[in-house]
Amino acid sequence: MAGNVDKADILKQLERITTSEGFPCSARTKTFLEHLVHRELEGRGDELRGTALAMDVFGRGAEFDPNADPVVRIEAVKLRKALDYYYLTTGNNDPVSISVPKGQYRPLFEINSPKTEPQESFAVLQTGRPVLGITAFDGSDTSRAKLFREGFPEELGLELARFTHIRVLTGYSDKSPGGSQEQVLPPCDYVLDGSVRDNQANLRLIVRLKRTVDGSVLWADRRDINPDVSGHFKAQEEIAKQCAAKLADAYGVVATDAASHQTNRSLAGSSTYQALLAFHAHVRTSRSGSLQQMLDLARSAIQNDGASGLAHALMALGYVEEVALGQKRLSAILELGQTHAEKAVALEPQCQEALFAAAIYALLARDTQRFNRLMDAAIQVNPNSALLIALAGAWIALVGDIKLGAEMVRQALDINPLLPIWTNITLCLEHVEDGDYATASEKVQRIDAREHAGDWLLIAAIHGLADNTELAKNALSNFPTTQFSLEEYLDDLPYASGVVELLREGTKRARSVET
Repeated sequence: MAGNVDKADILKQLERITTSEGFPCSARTKTFLEHLVHRELEGRGDELRGTALAMDVFGRGAEFDPNADPVVRIEAVKLRKALDYYYLTTGNNDPVSISVPKGQYRPLFEINSPKTEPQESFAVLQTGRPVLGITAFDGSDTSRAKLFREGFPEELGLELARFTHIRVLTGYSDKSPGGSQEQVLPPCDYVLDGSVRDNQANLRLIVRLKRTVDGSVLWADRRDINPDVSGHFKAQEEIAKQCAAKLADAYGVVATDAASHQTNRSLAGSSTYQALLAFHAHVRTSRSGSLQQMLDLARSAIQNDGASGLAHALMALGYVEEVALGQKRLSAILELGQTHAEKAVALEPQCQEALFAAAIYALLARDTQRFNRLMDAAIQVNPNSALLIALAGAWIALVGDIKLGAEMVRQALDINPLLPIWTNITLCLEHVEDGDYATASEKVQRIDAREHAGDWLLIAAIHGLADNTELAKNALSNFPTTQFSLEEYLDDLPYASGVVELLREGTKRARSVET
């Protein structure tokens, strides 16, 4: 079935596909494709039947029953999806097309007809935002089950849409005269579906997220609900918020899966979403190498799309991180970073990261009223974004309201338990405020801090106030001293005066050990 396609070109195309990151599937699926192509090119295409493939490729024995074991059909579906995905994205302009038409296992080889641009969907492995589609839920036809399965996808779509870095699609056609509803959801990177079943006592909700290209179930959840007690609307809203955070927040299911496909990609054509993933990766440990990667990606994203408020916000936050890591003085980044932050808000006034960045620069400029106003706006945009809430809580604690900041961090950890361990430093400040330095010192010993000058100063100060001078000295040794002195760093801090004095007093005790 090679037609007028040269055999050598087909083999080159096979290698191009199976070695491409744009052909994400299991090793077994790749082996399946290689077997089909080689058998066809050897003139043995008529041997490509279900039973023979089950034994030759998937290790089944002579007793194989295709009705009881659909392994070949399942792998064929995965293979077709993976090939469709590849030719929609990476292989869009490849010279040869390899396909496996439905209803058969013999591959088809054709001269590929190049398209001018790959389709916008399937964006995760390319350059755009992830596209997540929500389908209609199925299940029981009782009135309360129908109310829940019709309302829950809408609530979930609303909560997911708060995360502006993903695209959420919920397209359906109008109901036909017969009462049916035809789904017209475009191709997506991920599809979320589910069911609601009624056993008369409770409703059972099942939600699944699948990767479109290979049908893999990346995440699933099951809940038993009694809507007669909790109320339909309240139950739908609460569960939708929880699911949205697990799926779309930093370190969530979509970000983790997308990040696995972004590894080692070049800067050319890098997207804002890549920069966002790099920002999340950097915030976890705050290392010099991860910061440089994030800044490079954000800079490239701005070059590729200067109208992206998120890209400008990430650039502004990257400059703040340069100060946090002790690489630069505040005066060196303030003007340029503020320009990016203000541009971010002007371009995308509902972007949470943009509002957060603008709030930080308002604080750095000593405008606490604007800081509070912008921080409140940032939180209201997306109350499900745990990482941003935790970061906001840390800043709010440091500018004076330790109780509120700690409460925000606890709320963030309830939403997303996968947040980095350093977020607990803010919780230790509550003990400091109460004068319980010993408990605070004990707790910070269990925290693996970032390469973050501010964090290590807090840890050193807490140990110093607890008279654990050796621990204070060790913590202070992590403070960078190449760019400026400790006193210069303390003078730059926009924290509340009481917090700065705490840092001065605690670190003074640590430094007294050295002398």
